[in-house]
Amino acid sequence: MTATIAATNTTATPKLLREAVLLDGFATLPSGVLLAALAGVLAEPFGIPTGVLLGAGLFFVAWGAAVLFLGFRPVINRRATIAVGVVNMVCAVDGLIVELAGVGELTALGSLLLVALSVVVLALGAFQVFAATRGSRA
Repeated sequence: MTATIAATNTTATPKLLREAVLLDGFATLPSGVLLAALAGVLAEPFGIPTGVLLGAGLFFVAWGAAVLFLGFRPVINRRATIAVGVVNMVCAVDGLIVELAGVGELTALGSLLLVALSVVVLALGAFQVFAATRGSRA
């Protein structure tokens, strides 16, 4: 009995790690639903083609669902969380590069949104990597 309890405790998921993953899923999935549903309405104010917004929204729905699946596992895989965090950081840097390079014809509102989201996603990715690596050292 004692060995079973000890084994269970060594594989328990730290609260910070679970929160880092679930925060992403709970933000991304509903954002994707809204983005996909409102793609036609948001295209003009953001200067982003409807198809791009729709595709991004559908991707966010799938990504958010996958991240929530990871976050609701009894034990969260740290390597998977690091991968999610790295993907988030790469996407965020990509968004900043798109803005700095002047790709497309974003409106001022579209540019502001892209930069703001990129900064938030970069921070979230760093938080996920931190949460996944922090517990392994303790």
